[in-house]
Amino acid sequence: MFTSRSRAAGGLAAVSLILAACSPSASADEAPVTLTLGHTWSVTDANAQAVQDFADEVAEVSDGNLRIEIYPGGQLGEDIEILEGLGLETVDIWVGGSGVYSQMSPVGQFLVLPFLFDDLEEAMTHYDGELGEAVERQVAETSNTRLLSLWPRGPRHLTLNTEATTPEDISGLRIRVPENPMSLQTWAGFDASPTPMPFGDIMTALEQGALEGQENPLETIHSAGLPTAQSHLILTAHVIEPTALSIGDAAWARLDEEQRQILEEAASGTARDELLAHVLEREEVLVDELADEGMTVIEPDRDAFAARVEDLPEMAGPEVAALYETRWAR
Repeated sequence: MFTSRSRAAGGLAAVSLILAACSPSASADEAPVTLTLGHTWSVTDANAQAVQDFADEVAEVSDGNLRIEIYPGGQLGEDIEILEGLGLETVDIWVGGSGVYSQMSPVGQFLVLPFLFDDLEEAMTHYDGELGEAVERQVAETSNTRLLSLWPRGPRHLTLNTEATTPEDISGLRIRVPENPMSLQTWAGFDASPTPMPFGDIMTALEQGALEGQENPLETIHSAGLPTAQSHLILTAHVIEPTALSIGDAAWARLDEEQRQILEEAASGTARDELLAHVLEREEVLVDELADEGMTVIEPDRDAFAARVEDLPEMAGPEVAALYETRWAR
């Protein structure tokens, strides 16, 4: 997957970085600092592999004096439970969809605003600049966490069992969405019937007819086996939601300046860059792979969808509006 840091999938589950702890460079009289990290991806997911690369780099650069112990696959709970755990000091670091922040900070609503960017590269360029700095400030001011980095994730697309090219075609359809106020408002604006539920319940709900559709990035649609339950892929690309890599304030306070620098540089370094290259490469082939699995690919009228939700930035409150203005500042 990431050729410069390749490893067997089974090795990803061995998350305690034992080799780093045994490094001969580690100080004999200084106990290593261990930070716990939780996420909800399976260990074979590209995001999970990037998290492992991040942890490996931290251990290597610190000579084993700073270690990250990873709990993948939702072992520590759903994303919101892990994020809240940063404040409760039950976990130190969380990596997941940044929109989860909406349940504790307005910044999470901004991060899932529809049609904010044309493509992933444009989004990451903005998050690497003034916009990313503004997001980091809001996270720090409105939560007891610190955003170490924003990582790339592909645009979200709609899947259904029927053709749809305009909002009128999905009127009243029950579409699964994340538990985020902005996601609910977005799909209500499209005149669908947004239905929040945990990701793990999607397949059962589709098979039982409790849902007519769902929306996710192409990689997730593919890896979750959704083509077995959905026949049409509607390339709405309505949201480009970055992944958040966050640390709790209490955990941050335990670190010295050198350890903080190591974390920040690793969070925005090789692991993130290789993940971006991987996502961009996969975006080019995933549509064809999903078509080969039997899905009918539809190019919708994205302008018609965008027109339905153009007032959402102003409706979401002053914090979201301020970030929106930063996005469009020249």
